[in-house]
Amino acid sequence: QARGALEEIPGVGSAIAAKIAELLETGSLQFHERLRTKVPDGLLDVMRVPGVGPKTAWRLYQELGIDGLEPLEAAARSGRIRTLKGLGTKLEGRILAGLEHRESGPERFLLGDALPLARELVAACRDAYPALVDVCYAGSLRRSCATIGDVDLVACASDAVLALDAFVSLPYVAAVERREARRVDVRLHSGKPCSLFIAAPETWGAALATWTGSAAHRERLARIAAERDLTLAEDGLRRGAELVPTQTEAELYRELGLAFVEPELRENWGEIEAAREDRLPVLVEAGDIRGDLHTHTGWSDGSGTVMEVAEAAVARGYSYYAITDHSFYMGMVNGLDATRLKAQRAEIDAANADFARRAIPFRLLQGSEVDILPDGTLALPDEVLATLDWVVASLHVSLRQDRQTVTRRLLNAIHNPHVDCIGHPTGRILLRREGADLDMEAVLQAAAETGTVLEVDGSYPRLDLDAEYVKRAIDLGIKISVDSDAHQPVELAGVDYGVLTARRGWATGEDVVNTWAWEEVEAYEARRATRR
Repeated sequence: QARGALEEIPGVGSAIAAKIAELLETGSLQFHERLRTKVPDGLLDVMRVPGVGPKTAWRLYQELGIDGLEPLEAAARSGRIRTLKGLGTKLEGRILAGLEHRESGPERFLLGDALPLARELVAACRDAYPALVDVCYAGSLRRSCATIGDVDLVACASDAVLALDAFVSLPYVAAVERREARRVDVRLHSGKPCSLFIAAPETWGAALATWTGSAAHRERLARIAAERDLTLAEDGLRRGAELVPTQTEAELYRELGLAFVEPELRENWGEIEAAREDRLPVLVEAGDIRGDLHTHTGWSDGSGTVMEVAEAAVARGYSYYAITDHSFYMGMVNGLDATRLKAQRAEIDAANADFARRAIPFRLLQGSEVDILPDGTLALPDEVLATLDWVVASLHVSLRQDRQTVTRRLLNAIHNPHVDCIGHPTGRILLRREGADLDMEAVLQAAAETGTVLEVDGSYPRLDLDAEYVKRAIDLGIKISVDSDAHQPVELAGVDYGVLTARRGWATGEDVVNTWAWEEVEAYEARRATRR
């Protein structure tokens, strides 16, 4: 009966239902056990080392017998990896650097994985202990850092003991590693570390600010407090033994003579000085985004038809949306050449006509994510690029070229009059692949000179440009685009992570071109053309 109910779920057939039933009845899966006999457990650790993907890991196992991190390091140090065809000294160097990085600090996880988990924990805390006055995630997660070390929670409750008891009883908690009067450190079933601190209502603002950090921002606040004969700690703001109530963070900042600083800005990048002088930016918000300018469909390596992704964009409240499927390059990712772009344009035109008939104020745009080739040219000729509404030029291949060569490639794209935006400029994949070794100052100066838009790619394994470069770009007057890089309709929500990264870089709505009406974007591009 239960299996029959499973098969009513879309995408779950008899085979999957049978496997689920086997797991429930026996606690194991024969299919999985057979795979484990063929693939050593340690190979999964090898695949997590930057520079080693599934195909390389399998070759290393098949040809060198490498089935874990220790033999991987030994092979890299002895020069055995370079003996395999197609592999070389550069890969050995990247493997050793990746192993060193893993050993130098705790394993981190991505913002896009940490944030949903933290929101679940916050909701679970509220359900488990309704007497909580408030609860919030804190730390690097609240500052929207691209990668997170652990999940920090701060709750406000009158009874710390009952609040902590409720938390450790949550089904998410696998083990309690340390418990104090107001704090508990646990290990979740996901393997992630998590801490909860309980603040009294009159110290909530100080506790939340202290736990949010960053360390440099927190130290600045503590010094400012000392200048006012105050002490700041997680248990409150005090003048001698007397508690100065801070029921909100805004009250804390006010007591220190500062305007409220948004969590994303708390990195000691000038926010203290701006807060003193009341010149903090009004940061861009997810609701300000009016269109997405970097997306993919089933025409290249995505999924979803032109109309399906357009309807998803309309459902998000967008007024325009650019389909920027990959350009053709050596048959990679099913990219589009001039002929297929014409066919796609006809489908986009038909979709726009359909929206017009239904009186839906929405415009579907045709663009391309055009590859910047190893020699610095673009994968589509200028006469084809000139027919498109929006051109995103991106580095995907030969990212390990030397700094001068790879920087020159990006500069060539920036100076191309048909390129509107540079997509995910460094090409990084967080925790898996370092970005290209770019001279970022040269890139930023060129973008400032030409008016070329730089992207913050909201796909959370990328979040590229990084927040520090976003801030530098904005200081130089460069406009940015915050896009989802969605490869299926459900991924459109990824733009929210891009917005968080843009906020960390001090971006306002005026700095982000896709908070503008499309007519304003077109006018900006027209003005750029006169500058070139």
